[in-house]
Formats: sequence, structure tokens, C-alpha cells
Amino acid sequence: MKISSKCARLLVGIFLSTALVLPSAVTAEEIKIGVLFPLTGGSAAAGRELRSGAELALEIANTAMPDINMTMAKNAGIKSLGGAKIVLIFKDHEGNPTLGADLAKKLILDDKVHGLMGAYQSAVTKAVSGVAEQYGVPFINDSSTSVELTRQGYKWFWRTTPHETYFTKDLFEFLKGLTEGKVKGVKAVPKKEIMNLASACEKTEWGAGVSELIEKYSADYGFKT
Repeated sequence: MKISSKCARLLVGIFLSTALVLPSAVTAEEIKIGVLFPLTGGSAAAGRELRSGAELALEIANTAMPDINMTMAKNAGIKSLGGAKIVLIFKDHEGNPTLGADLAKKLILDDKVHGLMGAYQSAVTKAVSGVAEQYGVPFINDSSTSVELTRQGYKWFWRTTPHETYFTKDLFEFLKGLTEGKVKGVKAVPKKEIMNLASACEKTEWGAGVSELIEKYSADYGFKT
């Protein structure tokens, strides 16, 4: 699947990044990573796709595949840790921040994971990042875009994707280009015809942030919301 392949390339990079931020004292034969995704509930489809990508990435990371043009695919396991193999422990947070935090704590205290990954929904990621910070466990995020996640001042949280500021600004750059006739194959649209904009955002960590950004960029680009 194309999406899984793209996920795999990203997640192999995340596995490598996790290895780089692990404490130097780690010498385990296995590197356990707790992975939190919404495997049931309204976002289950996305969560299952991310899980498939993670499983494919795991195979690439743990098995020498020299024909694949990826650094980590050249070795079986993490070379800098003596070929240690990665083990993924998946947990379903159901899109619930409280459950996500509880599962993260369990992964750290009971499963003794060396790092965390996830969690798709920004609200869940925010809750889990607090737990990771409390216990000093690396937490690398692959898909949450709330601006505030990387403004918490945490030392144990990293994000590999751009945040929503860039995505929202790109939307308004598109609208601007549309009015200027710069969109390929589309005639210029008079700005007065698309002046009034409406947005519907969910009441979550992500939705609240996006709503504020839409209002900001509406004013900056001369639109009305």
C-alpha cells in the first residue's frame, strides 16, 4: 500500500531517532518502543494505517535489506547499539487523552519501554508527552500538528512533522494564488467571490488551535470569517 510505504519510511527514521536519544547506558538486546495509536473509535482507520506502516518499518529496521535505499535498511537492528532489535508494543488509546496517559504510564512502568511513539490526535499526544516528560522517556511524535505541542518546554518530546501554522498558511496562500490566477488550469477568481469564509473545527487541542490560526490568517490575507 502506498500510504503504508510512506509511513514506513517516516517510521524507520523515527526508530533511528529514538535510538539516537536513548541514554548512553542502554545496552539491551532489544529496544522496546511503546506505540500509541487510535485502533478503535472514530479515527481507527488512520490508526490502523499507521500501525501497518510501523510494522513494515519494523521489518525494515530489524532485517538487513541492502536493496532498499535507506540507511537503517543496510543493517539488521540498530548498529550503534550492537545490532539490538526493535520490539513494538502497540496500545489502543481510542482517541481518549486520559486513557492515552494511563497507557503511556503502563508502558513505562510495567513494560519497561525505552521510548514512546504516537499518538495521532494532538490531545492524546499532549497528555502522553506530559507522562514521558515526568519519567524522562523519549517520546517522538509522527503525525500530530497542534502548534502548542512543541511550545511546552519539554526535554523529552520531539515532533517529525510540520505543525498546523504551516498547513493553515498554505491554505491561504492557495486562496491568494487563486485570486491572482496562479493556480494551474484555473482562471483567476475575483476575491470578492470568495471573501467570506466559514470554518468548522472540532473542540479538541488540534481544532481549537486551527480555529485561531484561520482567524489570524483570514485577517492577514484580507478575508472574513
